Amino acid sequence: MTADKAPPAGPGRLPARDAGTTYPIDVTSTCPDALNVYTTTSKAPTQPPSSDPADYKQIYTLLGTVAANGVGHFAADEPIARVVVTRQSDEFPVKVSVANALTPGSGSISVAPADVTTAQAGWAFYQTFVSQPFSPVALEFSTLVENTPVTGLVAAAATFFTQNGAPGLTFGLFTALAYWASNQLYAFPGTYYCYEPPAGSSMGFILPKTQAGTLSIAAGEATFAPAAGGSTALTFADNKLTSAGATTTSGLMLTAIIRDLSWEGKPDTIAWGFVGTLDGQPFMAQSYQEPDLPWYSVLYDLVYGAFFTVQLAMAADAAINLLTSIPGGLQWLGENIGKLAGNLRDALNSLGDSAGPDTGVGDDADPINVDIDIDVDIDVDVDVDIDIDVDVDVDVDIDVDVDFIAVVDVDVDIDVDIDIDVVTDNDVDTDVDVDVDTDVDVQPGAISKLLSSVGNWIMTKALPTLLEGVAIYVAFQSAGALLNAWKQKDEEAFEDLQPRQTTGLGLLVNYMLNDTIPASTRWTTFSQYVQEVNGDPSPLQVTLSAILQAKNSLADTEVNDWRWSDADKAQVVASMAPNTGAKAYLAFQTLADATFEGKPLPVKVGASVAMAYLKA
Repeated sequence: MTADKAPPAGPGRLPARDAGTTYPIDVTSTCPDALNVYTTTSKAPTQPPSSDPADYKQIYTLLGTVAANGVGHFAADEPIARVVVTRQSDEFPVKVSVANALTPGSGSISVAPADVTTAQAGWAFYQTFVSQPFSPVALEFSTLVENTPVTGLVAAAATFFTQNGAPGLTFGLFTALAYWASNQLYAFPGTYYCYEPPAGSSMGFILPKTQAGTLSIAAGEATFAPAAGGSTALTFADNKLTSAGATTTSGLMLTAIIRDLSWEGKPDTIAWGFVGTLDGQPFMAQSYQEPDLPWYSVLYDLVYGAFFTVQLAMAADAAINLLTSIPGGLQWLGENIGKLAGNLRDALNSLGDSAGPDTGVGDDADPINVDIDIDVDIDVDVDVDIDIDVDVDVDVDIDVDVDFIAVVDVDVDIDVDIDIDVVTDNDVDTDVDVDVDTDVDVQPGAISKLLSSVGNWIMTKALPTLLEGVAIYVAFQSAGALLNAWKQKDEEAFEDLQPRQTTGLGLLVNYMLNDTIPASTRWTTFSQYVQEVNGDPSPLQVTLSAILQAKNSLADTEVNDWRWSDADKAQVVASMAPNTGAKAYLAFQTLADATFEGKPLPVKVGASVAMAYLKA
């Protein structure tokens, strides 16, 4: 049967059309819910094919519906048709098949409750992937999508899903779930509370407290109600929630990001967060009232990798289906998937300029890769003037016998004034070694390991801690410049590295340079990161070197004014030395408590000590 209308939302949706082609599609359902049946396609291929990801955006055409436990007979106008079956009530995709006129039986599609179970497992995987993009499983999946040849991608993805808790999930169903989450508002219904953060400045982030309105999502539709009154209907497509005619300077333009709220004290809760602009000013919406920390300023950058993988998977899946029937199409795709990915990165970076506008605040990085030995010559002139007044009282008793007639006592007072001038000129040349060592032997893969390890630590444990200080010292996006010091040693890591992907490192460096937090507290937090990487010296050395390289006037003054000997430094290193490997975090707790002449070590001095400890 033919449906009366296509479902709401989603880019490129075409109205329903009557069957009438010679390519039959039959759908038999044993599910208790009514189903919608779609075919999907992209723009007609050009010669040569396009490397613009927008040209592979799926266009859904509604063929009709299937009643609960019913059968539907449809017809496609193409000999190869990608068929997506969704649950009618919320458009949730439950099965994806390819009906090929040259493959007997492929046009007969059955949908059972087991397919719904598989799709739900796929949705659970998708949510975890996009909200925890630095977990080992998520990183493995990202690598698979980016590095597997297109001719083997579908089979490799199916094997991966089976091995990671989603048996039966196909690459096609995964991309259909991604399309659903990016273009339908059924995923996370509820009320979202809206706030207008002040625009970013060199002073850092200011947490908004005044609610600007509410965003209501229900039955696949969204409405914004400003605090001043009224309401505006919104449209959702390609992860963007917008008012009619919205631009970056007028109207409401938001990007939806799937968030895991466990680090905000809400375990097992995954919801949307929205970031963007209202009439050109920063704007955000979250699923609970009164923001606890400025997550909106960094979240897009932190999940950028997952955003990219999902979009690349959708584009690759559509391109594979579109170009399979074209002679040489898959060969072209295999040779040009890098161009497709590069154009996709450009598009996502552009989107992030409105979704994560505050990550450019603070000082720029000043990358170096040298050993800096600061030799301080101290000339000590010692002039000692000693003025000694000595009063000597001498009693002299003189007995004079003069024929026993008289006895004479004579008291003699003798004042002795002694001036002693002692002049001692000592020219003492003292070399005080303030060793700021940023040189690291970076092996291939070290940068990727660093960014993934610090990202996972931040997303699962440390984000509230790292954002607790309002002062911003180093521009997050410029953290990428710090890493350029090792570009020649790890070319592969830098080939497609985007500045947004260094935001996690920027957060940690910024926190370590935040002088409003005691140095001991900062090193204690750093010890938790050390525990996260099991004391692996490679990412730790790169991280410490980044801290030392980051330009910061106060921290740089502190290290330049610091005076101690090599022996003093060696003593602190020796106190850390007993704890290595998995126990290295204890060494950094020792560093947190270290002092010299009763003073805590400035953070860059501590970083240089830690570098010496790791190299030893």
